Amino acid sequence: MKIEKRHDELLTSRLEEIVTKGCTFIAWNELYLWYGVQKLAARTYRDLAERWDDIAATHELEELGKLAFVQSPWARGGGAGIYLFGSEMPQIVNDYDE
Repeated sequence: MKIEKRHDELLTSRLEEIVTKGCTFIAWNELYLWYGVQKLAARTYRDLAERWDDIAATHELEELGKLAFVQSPWARGGGAGIYLFGSEMPQIVNDYDE
């Protein structure tokens, strides 16, 4: 999948945020712009997953798991997009239950 160099660098930087911050957020409009499409297809998600696999391997962090996609709960309020993180990274915190 071919995207412009500047978009490629932005996308790589955003995916590296998963390594440094634990997750990242990408707005739908960013994905449409970066990939130069009007409709996101399975190949877009495959490309993102492959890019994540490369980054995780480079940093020897394969134990973080495959790339996980979660739709933003604020889709109607202008925050439409997806959160990305390694599938083995989330840890539920329910201190208030105990």
